[in-house]
Amino acid sequence: MRVNSVNINSNKNSKTAQQPVFGLSLINAAGKNLKNNIKIVFSDIDGTISKNSDYLTDRTKNAINYLQSRNIPVVLITARCYNDTLPIIDQFERKPEYTIVLQGGGLIDKSGKYLYENSISSRAAKNLVRWFKSIRKNDKNSHLILYFNDQPYSLSKIQFPWKTCTPVKNVNSYSELFDGNMKLKKAIIYKTDAYKADYNSNSVIQSFNSARISELGINSSGSSVLEFQNKWVSKDKAIDFLLRALKISPQNAMVIGDSANDIPMFDFLRRQNGLAVAMGNADSIVKKHANAFTSDVNNDGFANAIEHLFDMVV
Repeated sequence: MRVNSVNINSNKNSKTAQQPVFGLSLINAAGKNLKNNIKIVFSDIDGTISKNSDYLTDRTKNAINYLQSRNIPVVLITARCYNDTLPIIDQFERKPEYTIVLQGGGLIDKSGKYLYENSISSRAAKNLVRWFKSIRKNDKNSHLILYFNDQPYSLSKIQFPWKTCTPVKNVNSYSELFDGNMKLKKAIIYKTDAYKADYNSNSVIQSFNSARISELGINSSGSSVLEFQNKWVSKDKAIDFLLRALKISPQNAMVIGDSANDIPMFDFLRRQNGLAVAMGNADSIVKKHANAFTSDVNNDGFANAIEHLFDMVV
């Protein structure tokens, strides 16, 4: 059954909410018994539970702790490498049982052990590097960064403007990395002047598609980052794998996120009658793929959704 998107907001006095508090009852009225019936929560990090830092608000931590106290796993699902999830995980009262990293390319248990991981072949990576040279030739503000294991490397002498546990290492050639035993987990193009009005990542995406590097797919992650991984890697496939392993029905699962790379997991759960919640700060195109939405990250959208869904007393 198709369910129209509704607003989840625990603030009954909100003047801007289209369906304050009562949004979830509309889902239930459509035949979806979701309230107090979610058995697992998958949450994006950046723009969802954390904004421009690794800081979690007290309300967010309380919501996570509440879920864990009810033995409802909170699974972080992110484009970050595992090391960069640790400042978030360290704020949990209990370590999460599972963490999905690298856009679905790795599933890790609470001990830090990979239960599965995906890596890019040297052939595909070398083709990517050759194609990128054509981009770099006309745009010195685009930088290719390759993640071998959890460590990013680049020919460019740059660092990320955002907080990271693993600064970029500068190398003179990628060849020495390809010839080693390290696994290439993902690659990104970081555009340092993406804020300019005349920049459109679609032209880069079209150029990459024309290059026909058959193994790799490209996804936008925010305005300044394009990500490359094997085509069979995605957040929805990782969720499907873990749900099957845990024998949890998608109907009893919730996902929450804010960006375009969250759309596959939204679509997957919607098709399976699960709950897909978009943050209030998500773009309109992302919200169209959700069946509920909450307030933005600056106003504790994650906590608002959890408090409403589980009748939390705060």
